[in-house]
Amino acid sequence: MNPMRRSGGTEAILQRDLTGRRLAAATAVQVLIMGVVIGAYELGRHFADGRPSDAFAHARRLWDLERTLHLPDEAAFQKWALGWDGWVRAANEYYVRVHFPAILLFMAWMWFRHREGWPRVRAVIAITAAAALALHFAFPLAPPRMLPGHGFIDLMNVYGPSSYSSKPGEGMANQFAAMPSLHVGWALLVAWGAIRYGGGRWRYILALHPVLTFSIVVVTANHYWTDGIVGCAIVVLTLWATSRIPALADRPPERAGVSPRRDSVGA
Repeated sequence: MNPMRRSGGTEAILQRDLTGRRLAAATAVQVLIMGVVIGAYELGRHFADGRPSDAFAHARRLWDLERTLHLPDEAAFQKWALGWDGWVRAANEYYVRVHFPAILLFMAWMWFRHREGWPRVRAVIAITAAAALALHFAFPLAPPRMLPGHGFIDLMNVYGPSSYSSKPGEGMANQFAAMPSLHVGWALLVAWGAIRYGGGRWRYILALHPVLTFSIVVVTANHYWTDGIVGCAIVVLTLWATSRIPALADRPPERAGVSPRRDSVGA
């Protein structure tokens, strides 16, 4: 065997091994960063849980405001939906099982497949988590399922499964953190990322993810319409703000027959 060829093959193997180690190290760093972000958000939500009287007062005021703005009645929406059989357990499962796995899978997909957009996505997740946490402290809000006198049914408690295994104020889950809904906001982020960075027509199917999530969080009486609207607004504003930061600029790969397009939110 040619010694030069053997040497070249060995160098190629070593180079691949070095590249693999660098990727593993970089991946570990990003996992640590996002673990700290998500962990700090969840821990902060727990510490924000301590003002039930304010949470219920805010809920009553928000309910009155929504009626003044002629938003659909969440209780009437739930009552109408309960006329259809067989969906409640599936809706509860979606609420409990999809939110965090979806954002985690989205982050993994961005990191491994579309790293050109990862810095921006990472920034958006961190900023929106911080903004949501600030609102949890400033505006504790009891969800509709806790609001008496309007006929709401706590579907997770009645039909299961429930993501709240303890009473308000107990455990890590803050049940007075309805405002804003990152279930809806991050679902919108996942759909935006899939459409912006993904390939093929399949990616447009994920536009249904925030629509379905928004409907489920309301019909299960875990959020008001306003919670989802504010969650989406935070994500949209953060996407717009990060599009103005050169260090977070992304360059989606050109698709066949389509030139890269940049706009105020998708930029």
